Amino acid sequence: MSSQFFHFDQYTVRPMSERDRDYLDTLIEEDAYHKGRMTPDYFLHLVPGEDAWAMEDEKGTVLFYFKTQTAVRVSIQFAGAKTPQERARNRTALTKGLAWIEAMLRQNHFREMIFDTQGKELAAFAKRHLGFRESSCELIRELAPPTPIGRAGSEWGSSPQLSRREG
Repeated sequence: MSSQFFHFDQYTVRPMSERDRDYLDTLIEEDAYHKGRMTPDYFLHLVPGEDAWAMEDEKGTVLFYFKTQTAVRVSIQFAGAKTPQERARNRTALTKGLAWIEAMLRQNHFREMIFDTQGKELAAFAKRHLGFRESSCELIRELAPPTPIGRAGSEWGSSPQLSRREG
């Protein structure tokens, strides 16, 4: 968990802590989408690769909580596979290759692997043999590369700055 505070516009973003538990529990209980599906522990009991934050207004009122998880999107281009033997070769390589990729990602604190495919056969194989699941509730937004230091600010008008405030 980070101990950094950030300020931008009239907002402060700070790490969550146990002092947020009671208020967060109240918010979850009042939320039709989260009640019975989530507890404050989702935000407070973190694993490597996760951070949880509170966004406050200028009065210190929490406006929302958010958790970040380090994820990676994997894209694959297979070598041609026309025969059953070539398809079997690709399936074996995919199984072993993804096991190696996953081990590397875990060591670097990635928590999730995302894999898009239009191929029905590949999707079925990925779900049946590689542990992937479908996700129907995702909204995706591509992020532009960071602006080099010294150039124009972000879409907020200026880049968020690390606060000198301590937690």
